[in-house]
Amino acid sequence: MEYVTAGESHGPYLSAIISGFPANVQLDQQRLLADLRQRQIGYGRGGRMQIETDQVQIISGVRFGKTLGSPIGLLLPNRDFENWHAVMSVWPTTTQNSATVTKRIITRPRPGHADLVGGLKYDQLRDLRNVLERASARETAMRVAIGSLCQQFLAQFGIVIAGVVTQIGAASLSQESLRQASRPQSRRDFEREVIAPIRQQSTRTLDVETNSRMQATIDQAKSDQTTLGGQIRVIVQGLPLGLGSYVSANRKLDARLSSALMSINAIKGVSFGDGFDFGHETGRAAVDAIFWQNDSYQRSENHQGGLEGGMTNGMPLIIDLVMKPIPTQPTGAPTVDIRTHELTRATVERSDTTAVPAASVIAEAMTAITVMQAFCEMFGEDENQRIQQNFARYQRYLKGQRTEGQERS
Repeated sequence: MEYVTAGESHGPYLSAIISGFPANVQLDQQRLLADLRQRQIGYGRGGRMQIETDQVQIISGVRFGKTLGSPIGLLLPNRDFENWHAVMSVWPTTTQNSATVTKRIITRPRPGHADLVGGLKYDQLRDLRNVLERASARETAMRVAIGSLCQQFLAQFGIVIAGVVTQIGAASLSQESLRQASRPQSRRDFEREVIAPIRQQSTRTLDVETNSRMQATIDQAKSDQTTLGGQIRVIVQGLPLGLGSYVSANRKLDARLSSALMSINAIKGVSFGDGFDFGHETGRAAVDAIFWQNDSYQRSENHQGGLEGGMTNGMPLIIDLVMKPIPTQPTGAPTVDIRTHELTRATVERSDTTAVPAASVIAEAMTAITVMQAFCEMFGEDENQRIQQNFARYQRYLKGQRTEGQERS
C-alpha cells in the first residue's frame, strides 16, 4: 500500500491517491470525519482552523462504503481558498501583479521553516510563498484521512492506536498515568481507558487535571507571544508477533516507523520503549525476561517498546516523539530580507501557539499507515477476506508452534 499527496496550503484542494489498498474493506464515513475533526480542534490552534471544516471526499476506489481494490482518490477542499483566488491562481492572470498579490510575496524567511533553504534549492527566492505553501503542515490533513482508512482496516484484526499528549511546555502527564496507559490490555479496556479520554480532552491528554494545566501553559505562552513544543506517546495494542523483519535494514519496522514519524512537521526526535533512558540503564535492568504462562510466551516488562530485531514481539508498541515549538513567532523572528540582505523581522503567517495535540493525531495516522503496510506485506493486500484467512492461518501456526515446543520438552 502506497500513497502520494498533492496540494498547497491556500490552494483550492488537498488531494491524495492510495494504491494497493485491499478490496472489500468496509469503511465508516463518520469515523473518517471524526479523525479529521480531532486534528482541527486541539487547544492552542490558530485562526486557520476556525475557517476550515475538513470534509474529505472519496472520489474513486470505493463503492457503497466498500473498497474496490483500485486506487482510492481523496479530495479535501480548502475553504480558505476563497480568500486566496488571486494569490494562488494556477494560470497567469491580469491580477497577478496587483497589490492584492504583491503584498503576499514573501522575502523575509522564517527561521526554523523550509523558507530559505527551499527557496535556494528550488530557485524560488523571488517569492518564498512557493516554498511555504507546500511545506505547510496543512498537508497533514490528508495524511490523517489516509491514516483513518488504515486504522479502520487494522481494527478488524484487533489493532488499535492512540496518540497521547504527555507534555506541553512545562506541563506533563504523570508517569503513573502514562505507565497505566501503556500496559498490555484488551481492546475494550484500551478504547475505554485511553482512546475515549484523549478524544474528550482539548489537549488530547488523559485526564482533566493535566488538561487544565496544559491549557493554562498554552494560555500563558499566547499571552507572552511565543509558542510551545511538547511530547507525544503513540501506543499500539493488539499487534501480532512478527510484523517487520530482521533480514534487511529496509524491512525493520522500527526504522520504517521512525522515518514515517520524523516526516511530521516539527517532530525532532523519536524513540521506542525506554528510548534514551537506555543510556543510563544496565543491561540486566533493561531486559524483558521471557516466561511461559497461559500456553504462550510472555514478557516481564516492555523496555523494548514491543519491538525486537525490527519485528513486533506481541507486546504493546510504545513510541515517544518530541515536537519543537512552532518557529513562527507572533512578533517575527530575526532574519534578513533576501532582496536587500538587511536585518529585519520574519514574515508572520497565521500560526498556532502549539500544535502538539494535532501532531498526536497525525502521529496516529502515520503509525497506522506504516503498520498497515507491514501487515499487508506479511498477509497479502489484494482482498480483505483472503487477508483475514491468512492472518487466522498464521495465528493457528503460532499456536501450533507453542504446542510443539511443549511436546519436544
